[in-house]
Amino acid sequence: MPFAQRIVALVAAVLVAGGLTAAARPEAAHAAARPEATHAVPRADQPPSVLVLTVQPPTAAPRASVLFCGPSGGDHPAASAACGTLAGVGGDPGTLNLDPDTLCTLEYAPVTVRALGFWGDRPVTYAKTFANRCVLLRETGELFAF
Repeated sequence: MPFAQRIVALVAAVLVAGGLTAAARPEAAHAAARPEATHAVPRADQPPSVLVLTVQPPTAAPRASVLFCGPSGGDHPAASAACGTLAGVGGDPGTLNLDPDTLCTLEYAPVTVRALGFWGDRPVTYAKTFANRCVLLRETGELFAF
């Protein structure tokens, strides 16, 4: 997919995700409208990696974040760490299992996460429901910690 089409598709996804969070948090609409100073133009030989991440907790409004990698940026609170985590698995969130030795309670409070975008030239589509937030963080680390 040409770069311009990728950007149009991602902007549409960001607007949809931004609508989810803006409805829940009015201040999010203003934050989403501001350009981030961390955005930089990637090298010509390295396509940018851009993901729209969403988290749907069991009883709260959904949250969304935009993650840019190469260079790190977006509105993700731990962009560099999240990009490093994804780089370690080639941009495939489905292969993450960062801390399998962490013990979590057996409480069932399902959290559904999604990642949509591009890792370099490769499209990324990921969705998974975790038993609870502890299990989510155990497997994905900083990626969905927002």
